[in-house]
Amino acid sequence: MINKFLYKLSKKASRKNLDKNIIKSFKKIDSSANVLNIGSGGDIQVLINKHYKTTHSIDIDKNRNPDQILDICDEDFLTKLEFDANLICCFEVLEHTIDPQKAIRNIYETLNDGDYFLASVPFNFHIHDAPNDFYRFTKYGLKEIFKEFSKVEIKEKNGWLESIFVLIMRIKKSRSFLNKILGNSFLLLYFFLYPLILIIQSIFKTNGLTTGYYLKAIK
Repeated sequence: MINKFLYKLSKKASRKNLDKNIIKSFKKIDSSANVLNIGSGGDIQVLINKHYKTTHSIDIDKNRNPDQILDICDEDFLTKLEFDANLICCFEVLEHTIDPQKAIRNIYETLNDGDYFLASVPFNFHIHDAPNDFYRFTKYGLKEIFKEFSKVEIKEKNGWLESIFVLIMRIKKSRSFLNKILGNSFLLLYFFLYPLILIIQSIFKTNGLTTGYYLKAIK
C-alpha cells in the first residue's frame, strides 16, 4: 500500500503538468478526431480513450497489447499503418526510438495539412527503461526536427528546482536500499516544500532547466 502511494507521488512529480497540457490540447481539438497513440497502454491511453471514441494504438512491444505492432521508425511505416489519423499522440516515447528524426518524418507524412501532433519528451531526466533509452531533447533541437510543421508550441514541464528534486527522488529506482531511502525522502520532501520550491523558482528565474517538454504541432 505504501509503495503504491509512493509510486503515484513519484509519477505525479516526474510527469507534472503532462495530463494538464494534454487535456488542454484535447479541448481545442475536435472530439470526433481519429487518434493514433504511439505507445500503447497505461494512464495516457486511458486518458485518450476518455476523450475520443475512434482510437488506434501502435507499439513495438506486444505485451502492451497495442492494436497494431509497428515501429514508428519503420521504413514502410505509411504503408503498414492500418489507421488514418488526424491527431497523433506520442507521449514519453521519442527518447526510446532508434531514429527520432525518422519517426518525426513518418508522423509528418502520415498527417494532412491542419492535422495535429502532440508529444512529450525528456530533457533533464534519469535513464529509464534501460537499455532502450537513447536520447534527450532540448527545446532548440525540437524546433529543428519539427521545422516542417506550420506551427509548433513547446512548453517546459516544470521549473529548474523541481527538476533537481525529481532527479534525486528517481534514485529510488536503483536496487540499493540506501538509494531507495534517499529517493523516497526527497519525494516526500518535494511535496512538503512544494510552495517554497515555487517561490524560489519565481524569484530565481530560468527556463534553461526542466525535466522535459510538452509539444503541440500542426502540419
